[in-house]
Amino acid sequence: MHAALAVATALLMAGASAQASPVQLGPCGPIDRRFEAVEQRALGLRRLGGTPIAKIGLVAYRGGVARPIPFQIDERGEGGLAVDEGSDVPTRDDEPGVLDQDDQLVFMPCDAGERAPDARVDRRDRREIVLDDPITKATAWVYVVVADDPPRTDRRYVDYEPGVDLVKTAAYRLGMVNTLPRYFAVALAGPFGPNLLDGARLRAEATLHGSLVRWSQDEDDGLHEMIGWRSGPVRVVRRTRHKVELGMGIHLTAGVAHTYFYPQHVYGPGSLKLPFSPSVFFQDINGFGGADFRDLRGWRLVTPGSPPHGFRIDGKMSESEQAFAAKPPRPASWFALTREHEALVVVLTMSEALAATVPLELVYLDDEKRVAPPEDVPGSVPLVGMRGREVQNVEAGSYRFQIRAFMMPGWTPGKERALLAQLARPLNVFVSVPAWLEDERAAHQ
Repeated sequence: MHAALAVATALLMAGASAQASPVQLGPCGPIDRRFEAVEQRALGLRRLGGTPIAKIGLVAYRGGVARPIPFQIDERGEGGLAVDEGSDVPTRDDEPGVLDQDDQLVFMPCDAGERAPDARVDRRDRREIVLDDPITKATAWVYVVVADDPPRTDRRYVDYEPGVDLVKTAAYRLGMVNTLPRYFAVALAGPFGPNLLDGARLRAEATLHGSLVRWSQDEDDGLHEMIGWRSGPVRVVRRTRHKVELGMGIHLTAGVAHTYFYPQHVYGPGSLKLPFSPSVFFQDINGFGGADFRDLRGWRLVTPGSPPHGFRIDGKMSESEQAFAAKPPRPASWFALTREHEALVVVLTMSEALAATVPLELVYLDDEKRVAPPEDVPGSVPLVGMRGREVQNVEAGSYRFQIRAFMMPGWTPGKERALLAQLARPLNVFVSVPAWLEDERAAHQ
């Protein structure tokens, strides 16, 4: 291990125990969605624009009693989300500390509660946000309160240590080196254990037209840069920049990426803009993205096409695992790494046009003797991720994709179906029109 990486890893582990951990999410109210956040644009809060953020609180009713819940307001400028930390800050809010129409109120639907006993919202200092679950038909409410001393709680679900680029929650800790994940520990059914991750694996291979030379890149060949971050009690947002230089004057820039860290899940949306098809230059392009784990012996891999209880991870490829890996590529968009009653579930989704051109296939290797640098610890126990083939066939245009990782306590086989259903049918969110605003509208008609 390089000396710099050893120092960075030591800092990560020291940072993981330097402060008290954030609190657990839950128990949930009427809506049991732990892996979804509500982002309410301030414009929809009905004439709260210009309100000092320090005067805003958020409450939910449980048993008829209003209690403050964790929330944050992410301010936005003309360039998008305002990051107020970091060495390179391209986006600032026009009026910091004041609620603008593009700002976002962020909270967890798990914290929502019952409707207020005084259900008629006729006060100028309150707004009612209603959440509807299209799957269970459950409804929950949250109330925005404006006051000189608004109800607030010091409970927080996430924390961030920028000096070591470490995100902490009560369920997981994720640390980055050179902006890429290199430290991952979980506490789903007990205390935090050791670092499970050797590193992210980002590999690509391509052949230029008219060339017999096979070009390849790995995660260490790219240029990865931290731009800035924003940290609140509900989520941490990291803004990074990534670029790959192929040589011969060819540059691939993934541009600016945002990663959102929540109490029990991580969300990474992405976009791809191509002014022309890569097939103009390349005969073929294949790409792989995944994770190389240090030692998940005793865990299991569950994915489409695996046995119901998955493949047992033990550092050796069994006959059934080898047969599975040798099958013709089959589409796959998710996998789960499970242990007893806990799981890490990873889901990758792409826009329809991109998915039709580059179908994903699962890559899985359970081999304690595998040597495939660059790596810190030899062996892949396991290596798991997604591969896309024939990427050069993507046409010019704009495409979107999302990668999500969920830390799931209480895992049972088949539980991923409920999670995937929730991703496909997000909550309906709307703000009730205050009675006094309806009266004002009626008076002007």
